[in-house]
Amino acid sequence: MDFNRIQQPQFKNIEEINIPIPKQIKLDNGIETFIINAGTQEVLKIDLQFNAGSWYQEKPLIASTVNEMLTEGTKSLTSQQIAEKLDYYGAFINPQPTKDYGNISLYTLSKYLPETIKILEDVVKFPTFPEDELSTFLAKRKQNFEIELEKVNNIARREFNEQIFSSNHPYGKKANIVDYDNITPGEIIQFHKNFYNADNCKIILSGKVDDSVISILNQHFGNNKWNNNSKFVDTKYKIPSRIKKLSIVEKEDVTQSAIRLGKVTINRDHSDYHNLNIVNTILGGYFGSRLMKNIREDKGYTYGINSVLVSLKNAGYFVILSEVGSNVAKEALSDIITEIKKLREETISQEELNLVKNYMLGDILRSFDGAFEIASSFKQIIELGLDMSYFQKEIDAIRSIRPQEVKDIANKYLHEDTLATTVAGKYN
Repeated sequence: MDFNRIQQPQFKNIEEINIPIPKQIKLDNGIETFIINAGTQEVLKIDLQFNAGSWYQEKPLIASTVNEMLTEGTKSLTSQQIAEKLDYYGAFINPQPTKDYGNISLYTLSKYLPETIKILEDVVKFPTFPEDELSTFLAKRKQNFEIELEKVNNIARREFNEQIFSSNHPYGKKANIVDYDNITPGEIIQFHKNFYNADNCKIILSGKVDDSVISILNQHFGNNKWNNNSKFVDTKYKIPSRIKKLSIVEKEDVTQSAIRLGKVTINRDHSDYHNLNIVNTILGGYFGSRLMKNIREDKGYTYGINSVLVSLKNAGYFVILSEVGSNVAKEALSDIITEIKKLREETISQEELNLVKNYMLGDILRSFDGAFEIASSFKQIIELGLDMSYFQKEIDAIRSIRPQEVKDIANKYLHEDTLATTVAGKYN
């Protein structure tokens, strides 16, 4: 086949995207379960979600320590035995602590599900958090924490979150090095008892799923109200109405400075979210974005810059983040503001908007390519309790938005005077 390497490939619009909707059932004990039966390979993924993120902890690091230590020993298995058994079956268990949730996932071959789900059940229901394993775990995490604290990107992230949410808010509270010395086994055990139970659990089952798979899942996680000791209380916290506009954390011995610029804003359950996400994509949400073209390609201030809409359970925030040469931090920040102003003051061309629309539709298409990808896409939708038509509404919003609406949304949510700025490194 001959290729014409001179003529640019023809631009094609994405006409149709089929969104598979998870089947919803309840296990015998009432656990809400979402089933994604897709794919031809004999593999399965089981995601367990618990309202057990750092939002619910009374002391820093408790939630993440509990989640990450689930595989460090149970009433019947040591950490080494757990690792050896998973390795033997070609499976693995992945803990994922977040600000809102404690998640744990099992990836397994279908034929070994009866064996591997027993291990998952054991680590979720019967962890012992051995003191020697806990001490080793905390010592390693403390050492890593000290290393990470030297990186300007992590300094900026911690400072920015505190800046927009405050130090009294779970989303803004920073862990410190001394917190690693203040965790006790009793606190770990109690947090697990309070939050890792059937009443506080949702399950996503994906892969090649049949009735026998559902039956096995129900046998291990649906047969009773396991760990029925729930102390779940969803406390509400106020977000500060006034924020410090500029926070600089000086660090002299660096060649790059980390910049974060943003604000608390809406999350996925707001009617404007889809349109705001489109505006965010135009600004800094993909490789051809305006920020990438200006700050990276034209000015050469950075290797990469992007903007993100982060949707949490109890809030959302918008942030622009980059690491730039420490001698051009002010110039980079000025150009970032310029791009935000342009988005508010100038109407985007239909040509640029069409390019972004097609990119976003392609991104959605990729996110539904395979059972595990579908599960990951629906995960936050399920966590937030949103309607299963969420992605179809997103597609409709992308296809229907007009240039003037882009400008209106940018003015409503992204005025530069409302943004907080954090710089870690040199700023002179």
